[in-house]
Amino acid sequence: MTKIAVVTGASRGFGRGIAFVLATEANYKVYVTARNKVALTKLKEEVDSIEGSGEVVPFVLDQSDDDAVMAFAKNVSASEDKIDLLVNSAYGGLMAMTPHFGKPFWEKPISVFDGSMDVGVRSSYVMSKLLVPKMLKEGNGLIVQISSYGGFVYFCDVAYGVAHAAMDRLSFDMAAELRDYGVKAITLHPGGGQTEITSFPDGESPKYVGRAVMSLAEQADDDFLSKANGRTLFTVDLAKEFGFKEDHDIDGALNEARLESSKPFKELMEKPLCQYDLKASLPNYTDTNNEGFADLFPGAK
Repeated sequence: MTKIAVVTGASRGFGRGIAFVLATEANYKVYVTARNKVALTKLKEEVDSIEGSGEVVPFVLDQSDDDAVMAFAKNVSASEDKIDLLVNSAYGGLMAMTPHFGKPFWEKPISVFDGSMDVGVRSSYVMSKLLVPKMLKEGNGLIVQISSYGGFVYFCDVAYGVAHAAMDRLSFDMAAELRDYGVKAITLHPGGGQTEITSFPDGESPKYVGRAVMSLAEQADDDFLSKANGRTLFTVDLAKEFGFKEDHDIDGALNEARLESSKPFKELMEKPLCQYDLKASLPNYTDTNNEGFADLFPGAK
């Protein structure tokens, strides 16, 4: 039986890569949402051009419109016998914060905060709330939130950090309430990306992140998923565990380099969160909140 996924924010970036991989490499039927009809149509055409049984079903959707989201969820729930996977990838924070790099939060418009929280944390909560009942009927399902290292270190902007810390906690608390029902919630942290918006050196491609999600949905066994339930995982650790890599990483050297560069973040994760640690130093916000750093987000300008 064909597996069913919903991927938000699928017109570009990691969301697009996740939808593409699920449809073309795992043969899922993927409902994809975004506001950009042209981009969603192009994604469908690309998937249709590849031989296989997977497909994408585009839905033009503004995730800040609750009525539209409820109508979408009702449509999918009525059309399908089950929903196997929900990936909350939609995020408006990059576009909101990039014009204001170099400024402290009190000099930025309030809309910068709303851009991170509304289409990001809130939209992930709403979509999960609406689709979980369908998963509960089957006693099975997986929710994946796409987050960032900014959830536990200062990165670029106050709103960015708050939103991603909230995304990490969203999975944890959802998992607590879903624990006895067979549905799991996991947060995924990609590294800096190479997407239409971001341009980090040796950054993770959308397809790489798509394979990380696919590994959770298709390769991870019940024991792994039970341990991961509610937790935050790194894409690079899943690459090591399940054996995927970038298409151009022929000998796996890039994966090894990413594993090495992730070590400082893992060390931070093993310590008390900085806001609870009296010994922790406050970060220098200008390290990542500066006009030069904004060049890593060319598509958001």
